[in-house]
Amino acid sequence: MGLTIAVCIKPVPVTTRLDPHTGRLDRSVAHRMNSVDENAVEAALTLRESVPDSEVVAVSVAPAEFSESLRPALAMGADRAINVSAPELEGADLLGVSAALATALSGIHPDLVVFGAWSSDGYGAMLWAAVGERLGFAVASRAVDFMLEADRLTVTRQIEEGTQVVEVVLPAVLALSGEVNTPRYPSFKDVIAGKRKPIENLTMTECPVTAGTTVLSIDPAPLRTRGIVIQDDGRAHEQLIDFLALRGIV
Repeated sequence: MGLTIAVCIKPVPVTTRLDPHTGRLDRSVAHRMNSVDENAVEAALTLRESVPDSEVVAVSVAPAEFSESLRPALAMGADRAINVSAPELEGADLLGVSAALATALSGIHPDLVVFGAWSSDGYGAMLWAAVGERLGFAVASRAVDFMLEADRLTVTRQIEEGTQVVEVVLPAVLALSGEVNTPRYPSFKDVIAGKRKPIENLTMTECPVTAGTTVLSIDPAPLRTRGIVIQDDGRAHEQLIDFLALRGIV
């Protein structure tokens, strides 16, 4: 029996700036698929190729007009896509997005949910953990290598001390490092085929979430001041330590 592998993808703005009126990211610009999510798609496709009759589904939470950002995943080889969108999701925080994603994922009963490590517009690197908690799945994160054997996933994780090998039983969530693989490049034929694949749009009726965050105010970053120049007369290290101690760093 094949696997159902879900890949969670985030459309991100091509340019990043704050909307001065809402205090949130300006979403009026063009969007593209988050770059690290390409690694997640590649990992899912590699697993599908090793397990016959498997399916790869791209899943996203984004405004309906950005659902076309899922087309690159379909061109790479994903079988279909699901996008959750509704006005109520505007400004949704980590908890809201994870609730919407978990509800959508529950509808397809995935054996494995694959995430890129972070999104280039937020760098939170926590959504996969929240989704895993809501689904009740084991979570293996910061993966630089993985191997699937029957219903067990062996994952090599990158940690501060080096690497760590863990084993989880499916169903599970796998969050990848950007160094785990090299995403395939779709051919022109693949791009045309991707345009014909279905993107299902779900609404708040299917995926209810709680209210998001409200930004009370934003301020421009302070101007950078000229640094302190220390002339080393043999006591520069003492001046550096005093500088750090004054600021409570050491």
